[in-house]
Amino acid sequence: MKQTLNWIALATLAMLLTACGFHLRGLGGNVKDLPFKTLYLEASGAQIASDLQLVFARNPKLALVSDPKGAEATLSVLNENQAKDILTINTSGKISEYQLTYTATFRTVIRGVPVEPDMTVTVRRSMNYSDTAILGKEQEENLIWADARRDAAEQAARRLSYLKLPAAPLAGPQSQQPAHAVAKP
Repeated sequence: MKQTLNWIALATLAMLLTACGFHLRGLGGNVKDLPFKTLYLEASGAQIASDLQLVFARNPKLALVSDPKGAEATLSVLNENQAKDILTINTSGKISEYQLTYTATFRTVIRGVPVEPDMTVTVRRSMNYSDTAILGKEQEENLIWADARRDAAEQAARRLSYLKLPAAPLAGPQSQQPAHAVAKP
């Protein structure tokens, strides 16, 4: 009897969690569809490249292409930066906590039209520090940096889903005169 009640409670909890939209982090996909179907990722040498490829590969409605000419959109990693700053110092003057900041800047071009301004994603994490466990803290720091890059890739994908498609570029030479200007004889 008690085991049956436990199973019923577990099933009820599972149904409640699925009914509220709960999903494990990274498994829910984008909230909205991306405004393009093919993407060329220009991130050679960037540490975030593999995380971006993983995020975009999970999207079944998006195809990553290897040629920029065959892509509807191009995402370029312009810059990425890691900063480690002292966050707190204890009463004896030793560092007790660091703030790790990862920043990545992206340029998006959709159908040949650059999306302005460039997108900048910043992820901050705090890390407790102790002089007695230097090797362990170094490994922890590497894990935090990896997590920050994954989070930045997820944020970039979410932000891309809210972009508006630019109007098609006009063909041919364009006049520099305002539209309401009257030509002089």
